[in-house]
Amino acid sequence: MGALVRNLYHVDGRWKFRKVVPVRLRSHIDGSITEFVRWLGQGPETSPEVMSAYAKASAECEELFALASKRSNGSFDELSDQQLPHIIAIARSHLLAEDEEDRFDDEADVLFDSVRKQVEAMPGAFVKPDEVLRFDKRQETLEEALKVWKHEYSRGIISPFIREEVTDLAASHGYYLDPAGLSFRRLAKAYLVLQIEVTKAMLKRQRGKAIATPEAPAEPVAAATREPSVKGSRLREMGEKKLAMKKKSHATTEATETALRLFESVYGDREMSGITRREVAEWIFLLQQKPRLPEKAHRTLPLRDLVAAYKDRPDVPRLTGKSVNGHVSHLNSIWAWSRQRGFIDRSLDNPFSEQRVDETARQADPGFTSTQLQAIFDLPVFTQGERPKGGRGEAAFWIPLLLLIYGTRPEEMCQLLVSDIHQSEEDGLWCLKITDEGLHPVKGARHLKADGNPLIRRTLPVAKRMLDLGFIEYVDQLRRSGEEALFPLLTTKGRRNYLHAGFATWWGQYLRDHNAIPDSGNKPLRDFRGTWTTAASASGVREEERDWIQGHYYGKGKTSNRSYGVRDYGEMINQVEFKGLDLSKLRT
Repeated sequence: MGALVRNLYHVDGRWKFRKVVPVRLRSHIDGSITEFVRWLGQGPETSPEVMSAYAKASAECEELFALASKRSNGSFDELSDQQLPHIIAIARSHLLAEDEEDRFDDEADVLFDSVRKQVEAMPGAFVKPDEVLRFDKRQETLEEALKVWKHEYSRGIISPFIREEVTDLAASHGYYLDPAGLSFRRLAKAYLVLQIEVTKAMLKRQRGKAIATPEAPAEPVAAATREPSVKGSRLREMGEKKLAMKKKSHATTEATETALRLFESVYGDREMSGITRREVAEWIFLLQQKPRLPEKAHRTLPLRDLVAAYKDRPDVPRLTGKSVNGHVSHLNSIWAWSRQRGFIDRSLDNPFSEQRVDETARQADPGFTSTQLQAIFDLPVFTQGERPKGGRGEAAFWIPLLLLIYGTRPEEMCQLLVSDIHQSEEDGLWCLKITDEGLHPVKGARHLKADGNPLIRRTLPVAKRMLDLGFIEYVDQLRRSGEEALFPLLTTKGRRNYLHAGFATWWGQYLRDHNAIPDSGNKPLRDFRGTWTTAASASGVREEERDWIQGHYYGKGKTSNRSYGVRDYGEMINQVEFKGLDLSKLRT
């Protein structure tokens, strides 16, 4: 590996643009990255394709550094009378294009179908037909959003959400605006009006009226000095742009990288315009034959060679239909995003669309049995005050209880901050906020299933069981000690920087050492989620209420999580009963 021209490197057969971010600019770039990297594809160094991609990456890098320099120096831009309406016109085109794509794209339905099938399999559960429930969820989300936008406009309120959106919107055009300045205020007001306009248009589409998506306008004369777009966009290049712009979580980034790597191992880093449906179909056929967990020595093999190596080993499990569809959906999403934003011709057929394979319906996961559940909460850590070293102090007692009572994802509880537990100013109710906002003192940025989506954030009441056990007293003790994290002894583990990973290893071994669960067949932390879903369904908690509490997200316009206070289902927490479970022996 070596640099042949400035910032150009040859790594494992592919060209990479890499430039170190000046130290003074790092804190002024999202993510505080230390270097800017773009993969340029394969071929001779002097080939037109590589040089074109290099020029484009270099221009993007310089634009990013220029914006960071403005932030560093406090040098604000002022929008002209031509620039502001141009930014809004592009935003209008993008918002309506996303809505249009989402209505006719089944990518977001994959998770919805999986959750629905699991819930349907539970005794006594009722689920609305797919098309009715999806329509209702989209309709309710749009109606609630329109109420919020109208209320804010009528009161002259520029909410934190609008401020964040406007900051990102301006930055995407290379502008750095003073949050207290006139240009920012004008753009924020125009963007709020735009939200009202496009939400009304989306509701008309709900009623079957065809609302055309306007084309994004050409750059105004004042911005004509910008780098012109380069033809021949490549899949990886667009994937990296999409991830950078949408600020996806590490898990999503990793999954997208895996899908790109598997595709490139068969066809290389191709120009998107040259990818055919037949090639995608053949790639999917190879994915269906790929071993689910290949041996270590085989993991770096190209997909075609990997399939050949296991051709005569039918005993080795292959990728499930769900996994195959997941890989395809990531590349389908890159294509749709690139087309929406004009990086590729909108007339090009998306070869990754309508290529899903059949999936075997996953059996419903009821979680722990009542016998296992009782055995767990009869353990010394709950009844005798035992605090093993691996349990990380009070986390050993409170984390399993929180997961049982709320049915959330383990990381959502492990990354809680002391400030997330607060008392409502209106009625004095103690509440618990599940959010990706704020920094954790150990892991840094926090994440939810749908990062950055305010609809997935939710606030729930602290359950009566938790109050009776002294949860608020525990929180107050941490607050007096100056702790920020609700579980300050937890540490991160693995590439994804999860707090729950190390705790889960100890927890699973602790349960098995005490014969609370068998040596195999259970997911010691994750099974609390299935346990809660089963118990909530049996307790009469409706599907939409369960979805809201557990934070299910189905895609844009299809989320159960509307703003707290407007659709508050948290009170249902105290109605969930766990049949046969006696918690009277618990003591902190």
